[in-house]
Amino acid sequence: MEILFFEPVYKDYIWGGTRLKEYFNKDIQTPTSAESWEISTNEAGLSKIANGAMKGDTLKKLFDNRDLRAEVFGTKTKEMEKFPLLIKYIDANSNLSVQVHPNDEYAKKNENDSGKTEMWYIIDCAKDAKIICGMKENVTNKDVDTIIRNGKIKENLNYINIQKGDAIYIPSGTIHAILGDTLICEIQQNSNLTYRVYDWDRVGNDGKPRELHIEKAIDVIDVETKPRIVHTIGEENKMIVENEFFKVERIVVDKEYRDKSNEETFYAMNILEGSGKIEANNKEYDLSKGDSILIPANIGKYVIRGRMQLLKSYIG
Repeated sequence: MEILFFEPVYKDYIWGGTRLKEYFNKDIQTPTSAESWEISTNEAGLSKIANGAMKGDTLKKLFDNRDLRAEVFGTKTKEMEKFPLLIKYIDANSNLSVQVHPNDEYAKKNENDSGKTEMWYIIDCAKDAKIICGMKENVTNKDVDTIIRNGKIKENLNYINIQKGDAIYIPSGTIHAILGDTLICEIQQNSNLTYRVYDWDRVGNDGKPRELHIEKAIDVIDVETKPRIVHTIGEENKMIVENEFFKVERIVVDKEYRDKSNEETFYAMNILEGSGKIEANNKEYDLSKGDSILIPANIGKYVIRGRMQLLKSYIG
């Protein structure tokens, strides 16, 4: 069993920029890029394994191998229909649409899919950067229909100041938007369901307004959801998000970090800053900023050496 590296899947949308290539040195051939899907078994973007015996195969193919499922992904994934997470880097050169994601119940019934709870880790942003997360405190669920249908959504949004190192937890049902000049790592449920509510009165590359999903958005928006923000700068190792869908830790490696795998779950790691090496089972691998790896559940002890900051995501 080896530590797995991946070939990302690049996506470009009208709000993308150049920072995925500039900051992470990604091999992006287009002038701009919006997202790099780092660890994904979602049909909209399948990660390929970049090393080892299964090099060139998709991560989905490995997950669908029932003989290897528990060894690689952990005993808690044995009965899952699909790999539970989707991990991305996102370059918001300009504003994303104001949007919302459904919960599992609504998604299963109406889309035959899972819902989408997510978290953002702010890798970098402008000095005065903000995000949209939720609606103003005086807005109730009864108000949402009228506000949206009367075109009053923009003035009822809740803006939050952000800085590098902030982690924002966004439960399904929370209206939200990443705003311009922000580079993030997103850890989310394995779903690509997004309902747009407002798109800043702009047009897409075809010259037409992008599709909105007003009826579905009204169905699923819940102003009583509890998004939260965690400041991590100045902290070392810290659990930043812990919920029924995933756990995410921020790890600061200063010379050496020792750990061992967990037979119940895989560990997904995203290297946000720095570089070094990881060693397991007498094999050593280089780690660079922008790399994303998966540590199999049965790999045992491993050690990371160097100086770096990373996110460690898993289920529990």
